[in-house]
Amino acid sequence: MLISKVLNNNVVISEEEQEEVILMGRGLAFGRKAGDEIPDQLIEKKYVLSQSKRQLLLELPPEIMEMADEVISFAREKLQKRMKDSAFLSMADHMHGVVLRLEDELYLKNFLTWDIKRFFPAEFEVSRYASGLLSNYLGRELPDDEAAFMALTLVNAELDSGAGAARDLTMLMEEILTIVKYSLEISLDEENIYVERFMTHLKFFCERVLTDSGHRDLGDNEMFEMMKIKYPLAYETTRRIAEFLKQTRDYDTSDDEQLYLTIHLSRMKRRMP
Repeated sequence: MLISKVLNNNVVISEEEQEEVILMGRGLAFGRKAGDEIPDQLIEKKYVLSQSKRQLLLELPPEIMEMADEVISFAREKLQKRMKDSAFLSMADHMHGVVLRLEDELYLKNFLTWDIKRFFPAEFEVSRYASGLLSNYLGRELPDDEAAFMALTLVNAELDSGAGAARDLTMLMEEILTIVKYSLEISLDEENIYVERFMTHLKFFCERVLTDSGHRDLGDNEMFEMMKIKYPLAYETTRRIAEFLKQTRDYDTSDDEQLYLTIHLSRMKRRMP
């Protein structure tokens, strides 16, 4: 592959099938210039970027790109998810924004930090890793608020949605949890395995609500009718959730979704003091 632009000894811009790509590898550009060929064995990472992102790419310091690459590599290992190349550019852009903001001594308060830690612990762990890299780069410790913002960037990349998707997901989960706590009259111990399972289920359920991709009913309501009778409080909580989603998001919660919510809620209620 031919070098289009050298960013530093480890990062270059090239082109493949009429698309711009970022190539990374230790020393791959050492002693080379634009127009030279990069031996394939030196290429450790390759990120394909859309043409619309070219200007953004050229504004990013190579050191930030290398840090973002470390973060995305760690995220793939930690989250066990593929993550698209666009996640790399989103993380690099976010990290660069933090650097520019802190140069002006501007710190932002993230009012969702506590919720992000609860709902997305794996993503938050990755973002703490990113925050550590940035802290070393800047020579100052960053607050958890910055890590939480970076966690939202990761969640957005996982959802493959717009910039506000992770925020909307976090807020919707919190709204539903409020209904659960007051309806079931329980405090949610997040070390409890049943609460942990419910949180995982709730995350995917809320993703379906936000993308309006609900489950199709299977047609066999016998189990659902039985659960209504056996666990009336859990079902009443589910019904309140369904009504809330209908009123606020015009979302019709299917019988199957109500069934699984009721099952999780009944298990939590039975296991909580």
